[in-house]
Amino acid sequence: MNKILVKDLLKGGSYPDGGAELYNLAYPIISNNQIVNIDLTDVDSVPTLFMNMSFGKLISDFGKIKVMKSLKFFNITKSQLERIKKYFSNFK
Repeated sequence: MNKILVKDLLKGGSYPDGGAELYNLAYPIISNNQIVNIDLTDVDSVPTLFMNMSFGKLISDFGKIKVMKSLKFFNITKSQLERIKKYFSNFK
């Protein structure tokens, strides 16, 4: 299973660094047409800096539709889900 615990990516680092690490982990999974399972347990927020370095770069590489179909979120709050949806809908 391609499960990524976001809280582990954020330990001792910054949101941009955590986002870059998510990108590095997700890129080969999406390249192989597999699903990336993203677990947001114990993550307080998903700021734009994090999303730019992860989701934004993935969208630039694979396109919005493929990335949306390749990401599956677990243990996500309603506010996190709304923020991520808004990010994808506003991405140009």
